[in-house]
Amino acid sequence: MQPTNNKSTTIVVRAYLACLCLYLAGLADVLASVDICGDPDTYSRLSINLVRYSDSTFDNDAGAVGQKNNNFDLMFITDDDMILFGAAHRYTIFDVAGLQPETNGHLHTFFLSLHKLTGDDRRSFRLSIAPALSASSNVFNKLDEYSSDALQVLAALVWGRRLSDRVSLRFGLCGDHRFGDYQVYPLISVHWQPHPDWTVQLGFPTSQLSYQLSARATSTIRISPDGNEWFVLDKSRANHSRFIYEAYALEWAFAWEVRKSFAITASVGRQFHNRFEMTLLDKSQVRISSQPVTRVGAALEWRF
Repeated sequence: MQPTNNKSTTIVVRAYLACLCLYLAGLADVLASVDICGDPDTYSRLSINLVRYSDSTFDNDAGAVGQKNNNFDLMFITDDDMILFGAAHRYTIFDVAGLQPETNGHLHTFFLSLHKLTGDDRRSFRLSIAPALSASSNVFNKLDEYSSDALQVLAALVWGRRLSDRVSLRFGLCGDHRFGDYQVYPLISVHWQPHPDWTVQLGFPTSQLSYQLSARATSTIRISPDGNEWFVLDKSRANHSRFIYEAYALEWAFAWEVRKSFAITASVGRQFHNRFEMTLLDKSQVRISSQPVTRVGAALEWRF
């Protein structure tokens, strides 16, 4: 028997896993936020991230809402490390009680992302763009009629400057739905490494503190906005509206690199300033907030 060609086997396995990821994403019904502003990971990867929330009570005892997030990401980097591109899916489920929104609560965002990187360790520039389709599941049954309504175009321009061996600065402009409605907003952050194991990022819209516990384990505390906007249809598909969600998340995550090519992450956090804008079945429009909730998450990542 001839020995198996390891290189060919690796290519076949990679192609299979990539197809599996896209297939799993397509299983979500018919077929929460897209982060185009943050620095992308500079390696090829496939990841699955699940987040579950405790129920949150609407203000004035108007009802309650439960939430689940299921995220899939596939990213490739070119051989010269200057271009990253990929596809991803954000599947958010809102289970609303006490109110009757037009949406069925199953909300999807499919997007393609492209990141162009230039520069060196001292100065850098990144151009990122991600066209997306963001809508309730029943919209995708009639996507030919509503594709323009569900379309989002997300983008970022980010410059980087190293000020010293321990301090660097990033600044730029971002446009996305992290604050619910589409907004173009400034990005500014200072990255400080007071010790080889510690990294501090202070800025807007995200701040975080990371500690390298070991060569393969990292602990991170992060605060950032989390929101999105979806084009939705009611059950009869006769009426349409927008469903908008906005919140802030304070989260602790523990990442463990089990092997060089495989990592797992567990997280727990608190989500607050939850805000919803929705149209109800009786055609009334409401803006309502809900109480802070606890969220727990788990992620698997394969790096190749």
